[in-house]
Amino acid sequence: MENSMMKLTQQKNYTEKSNNTVSKNVNILMVDDHPENLLALEAVLSSPNYQLVSATSGKEALKYLIKQEFAVILLDVQMPGLNGFETAKLIRAREKTKHTPIIFITAISQDRENVQRGYSVGAIDYIFKPFHPETLKQKIEKFVEIHQKYEEKISHTEEQYSMELEEIRREQFIDLEKMVEERTFEFLSANEKLKQEIKERKKIAEHLLASQERFRKVFHASPNLMAIVSTKDETYIDVNTSWLQYTGYLYDDLNNQRFHLAQFVEEETENPIRLEQPIRNMKIQYRTKKGDKRSGLLSSEMIDIDSEPCILLVLTDITEKVLLEKGISRLDQLNLIGEMAAGIAHEIRNPMTTVYGFLQIAKGGQVSNEYIDLMLAELDRANSIITEFLNLAKNKVSHKKMYELNAIIESLFPLMQAEALRSGKQVVLQLDPNCTDIFIDEKEIRQLILNIALNGFDAMTSGGKLTIGTYNDEHAVILTIRDTGPGISPEVLEKMGTPFFTTKDNGTGLGLAICFSIAKRHGADINIDTSPNGTTFSIRFTKNSEKGFA
Repeated sequence: MENSMMKLTQQKNYTEKSNNTVSKNVNILMVDDHPENLLALEAVLSSPNYQLVSATSGKEALKYLIKQEFAVILLDVQMPGLNGFETAKLIRAREKTKHTPIIFITAISQDRENVQRGYSVGAIDYIFKPFHPETLKQKIEKFVEIHQKYEEKISHTEEQYSMELEEIRREQFIDLEKMVEERTFEFLSANEKLKQEIKERKKIAEHLLASQERFRKVFHASPNLMAIVSTKDETYIDVNTSWLQYTGYLYDDLNNQRFHLAQFVEEETENPIRLEQPIRNMKIQYRTKKGDKRSGLLSSEMIDIDSEPCILLVLTDITEKVLLEKGISRLDQLNLIGEMAAGIAHEIRNPMTTVYGFLQIAKGGQVSNEYIDLMLAELDRANSIITEFLNLAKNKVSHKKMYELNAIIESLFPLMQAEALRSGKQVVLQLDPNCTDIFIDEKEIRQLILNIALNGFDAMTSGGKLTIGTYNDEHAVILTIRDTGPGISPEVLEKMGTPFFTTKDNGTGLGLAICFSIAKRHGADINIDTSPNGTTFSIRFTKNSEKGFA
């Protein structure tokens, strides 16, 4: 609706302007060097619709043409200075007047050559003196009418252009207004977003400052030794109170000084410590300012302090704990020695008592060969106890070579099968043919297998089944010995492997202890899985391991 009203208003304005254009005076330029001729022309053409302008030379005519527009020009040919032909040529050379109608009025020759020259310089008609007034008047009226129509068309075109331009401007203004609104909305949205982002960043900054403050308090109040070291130049950035107390240094001794790992830590590990890699509770010995050695658990972590990458060192001092553990270990060893001594004394006292009794009988001269055999058996029993005890010795040397575990088991199979047949049980082998050879002492492994296998037979009733198997995994060869006995109670399982602990009436309690000792010397692990359906011993030997324990 608004657009329609605007267009009607513009059309009305255009009509009014068109009417004004038609009714206004039309300019006519008369050029002649004789004033009387100009007066004659003015008398003929005098009209309220015409604005008659007189010029007495071509030069004066050109001046008028620069200042205003004319519907038609009446131009005398024969003039001093610039003649009519030259003046017409200059009028046609000017862009603004090149289409203005020029009528030559001349009294000179009417021959074809002169007329042709006039037309060639831009004239559209010739009137020869003396002229017929009515004819001149009609011609002028026609040219004025043509001019007015042309002006009307130009005015209409300009008005239409103006309307279209105004419409374009209005549309552009609307688009611009819309764009401004959109941009304003975008700006307000962006501004709101920016405010929210600033608020969030402020909150993060406050949280970060609070976290930093908490870290500072924890850092300085921690009972653990803590230090921050720059990764750029390996200098101390800060240390806490515990670090100073335990190491004996003053803050000024370490502030901005270089941290020398080799001087601080006495490495006892095979692989050197690399602080650029995270460390978790590595047991170390560190030196104090006085040169004393203390024990600790070292951890490290990469952190950023003011955008600078740093290393946080955390050291838990365990010097007192290590000393306490050593003391407890010595007490345990003394207790074990006491228990072992009591066990040996108990086990050896029995055969010695028997031998002592038979020697008393022999003293009376009543010794038979049967008594002598019994005494020898008791002495053999005492010797066996001593031999098994010596097998637990830590300084026993193993003679290891690369052996095939399956071959050792197969060589023992007839012996185990005979024991199984004797007691109404069975033994089955499940050996992986692709088992890797391992570095072992053949005699000790034979003893380990036999001890565990015989214990398995003892645990089963008639009809029980003992299964011996081997298999590979990525890093180890595993030996399994599984029985179908009633399982092991938690109380007994806890004490298994302890010297002289046994559940058998005639056992020494050294068999499994020897097995654990052999496994330890081979760097192997023994795992026991038990249930009411049976017990499985799994011995895990590391592949290609030549380190073992002597």
